[in-house]
Amino acid sequence: MKVALLHNLRPAEGTRQRPDDWYEEYDCAETLQAIQAALAPLATEVIPVPADRDLPARLAAGKFDFAFNLAEGCGRRCREAVPAAVCELLDLPYTGSDPLTLAVALDKAVAKRVVSPEVPVARGLVLEEGALPEPALLPDFPVIVKPNDEGSSKGIRGEPVVHDPAALAAICRHLHEDYRCPVLIEEFLPGAEVTVGVLGHGRTSRVLGQMEIAPVAGPIETFAYTLEVKRDWRRRVRYHVPPRLPEATRQRLDELALTAHRLLGCRDCARLDFRLDARGEPRFLECNPLPGLNPESGDLVLLARPGLDHAQLVQAIFREALARTGVRPPTRLAAAG
Repeated sequence: MKVALLHNLRPAEGTRQRPDDWYEEYDCAETLQAIQAALAPLATEVIPVPADRDLPARLAAGKFDFAFNLAEGCGRRCREAVPAAVCELLDLPYTGSDPLTLAVALDKAVAKRVVSPEVPVARGLVLEEGALPEPALLPDFPVIVKPNDEGSSKGIRGEPVVHDPAALAAICRHLHEDYRCPVLIEEFLPGAEVTVGVLGHGRTSRVLGQMEIAPVAGPIETFAYTLEVKRDWRRRVRYHVPPRLPEATRQRLDELALTAHRLLGCRDCARLDFRLDARGEPRFLECNPLPGLNPESGDLVLLARPGLDHAQLVQAIFREALARTGVRPPTRLAAAG
């Protein structure tokens, strides 16, 4: 089996014309190498394939049997859907969610509208480029402000939690100028932040694990999981697996994560983020159907570690996709499973 490892590699240096987190979603070489090594026992070849404008030609010429999709794509809010759509165009089976789910999930506000009939969500509103927030429509302060169509905490920097209209207007202008997309103004919830990993699709979906993200210094009531915190996670946060929460709350998080995973149409793997409100009730923030798989810092990798190491997690995702697509696994994989 010849597998294409679809990816976007983070450049060594950014560009002065864009914020320094512009390529934050892209993968590093170490992640690609670790995934190649994990897939090596399960395939005759694992070939990294950049998901740029030449992707259709590369995949068509490569005569691949399967694609392992890590690619964030290029462009605006539908970018994550493009590599998967190319695979569908070429009738190439691939890991992960389909183009519709990938596009919906990247738009945080749309994702919340999809799940909100069955999953409690953080209240908020979207502010289009050039618009100013209308006080009557805003959630109560404090609020957190973030780009609506970005991942990997892009744009969630410095002090994203604001307490007054003047600060809100300033941060909205800044985000509009830097990221050229709508911003999401969301109630800032004071409780624990928890991410939940899910494997499978439809009725086969099951929770992989939960992880609480807690600050090293300062109270959770004022803690925001900013890009600076993520980049310096070893010193600034503690990851608790399982979360330090009542059993009933953890069970509720499992239920909500599986429901959101189903409503969004996620496949094979996803990571779903929640934060508890003042009453201790979980509220859905967003879903990442292309969760990072960095062997040292990927949230899905960290929350899975009590049961699966990095290679086992990558192989589990691959197995899910093989089973879902009906592709016969290689002899070695069938024997190992």
